[in-house]
Amino acid sequence: MPTTIDVVQVDAFTPRAYAGNAAAVVLAAAGLSDQQMQAIAREMNLSETAFVSPAEAPGADYRLRWMTPAVEVDFCGHATVAMVHAMSEAGMLRGPRVVFDTRHSLLPVALEQGYIWLEPEVPRLEEAGGELGEVLEALGLGADDLAAWATPALGGERDLLLPCRSLEALWELRPNMARLHSLGAERDWRGYCLTTLETVEPASSIHSRFFAPQSGVPEDPVTGSVHASLAVYVTAAGKAPDRFTAEQGDVLGRPGRLRVEVARGSSGSPSRVRVGGQAVTVLRGSLVAP
Repeated sequence: MPTTIDVVQVDAFTPRAYAGNAAAVVLAAAGLSDQQMQAIAREMNLSETAFVSPAEAPGADYRLRWMTPAVEVDFCGHATVAMVHAMSEAGMLRGPRVVFDTRHSLLPVALEQGYIWLEPEVPRLEEAGGELGEVLEALGLGADDLAAWATPALGGERDLLLPCRSLEALWELRPNMARLHSLGAERDWRGYCLTTLETVEPASSIHSRFFAPQSGVPEDPVTGSVHASLAVYVTAAGKAPDRFTAEQGDVLGRPGRLRVEVARGSSGSPSRVRVGGQAVTVLRGSLVAP
């Protein structure tokens, strides 16, 4: 009989199945090669597949890696929420907090009252220098579609953050994925995040879309990692409180909701950022090992 690998599929940043962002997780990835993990991610064909194995770094409980169908990435929020949800169901957690060893840094995650909270390093934003005309054209945006409440910036994962004037402008986008792929590769950007202050639900503060064709993800339904940068971005502009709800995925028919928190030090600068959400398991199965 061929060797098989157990896989769990989880919808993250949603309390109900078939919404939010789907991720596959492998709870026993020890011994899998990079090539095997990438082959599994291609086969699952979701925006990310996460793999957990014994920790390699001091202070960590487990080693965590994330693969898109095309590449390995430094940080993926929704697949981490999915992984912690699946680990909790499998009895793999020793308490309400777990620390992952990732290829970028240690990543603490907390479980509190049904929510899974990511606690990444506080992102450092920088101005997006250079001419953005080609980028706006590739996204299908006109200059008048940008909002004036913030200037374009690069987030902590080298995502271009763009403020949009309306939900309508965001939903009517027809991006040129091939051109976005080329421009992102030229400028070493991970993706493009477009955000508006108009929302579907009155209690929310922002609504976003995220494109990362250069990473093998044309459009991500709900992107946890970019919301760490958005937390700094929108609160610095005074457009959201330090605790707010964010929306993404509605235009794709997979509405997701994220809770975002910013804590501040004595200087008023962000000292901690948290991004939280719920999750639900939708599939359990096994794959033949690559």
